[in-house]
Amino acid sequence: MPADRVDWSGKETPVSDTTQKYPLWQNHYLQAMAETRPELLKSKISAAEQVVSSRLRQLASTTDDYEEQIALAAALKSLKVLKER
Repeated sequence: MPADRVDWSGKETPVSDTTQKYPLWQNHYLQAMAETRPELLKSKISAAEQVVSSRLRQLASTTDDYEEQIALAAALKSLKVLKER
């Protein structure tokens, strides 16, 4: 199965770091966004929010990685929308 595909069999299938621009946090984000089981969704969203927020705080004091900061803000917004559904 290609690394960017979701395995619907219920097994965890991490997305390969080589397909991610920001592997430090994107794997958590993508796992939450792909989760279809309601009993796991809340915990996956929470884990992703923690990792994304932590990375955003790390980058807050620098002007470097502006593109990543934009991606992080968009990820948090998407997670919030997902959580409210």
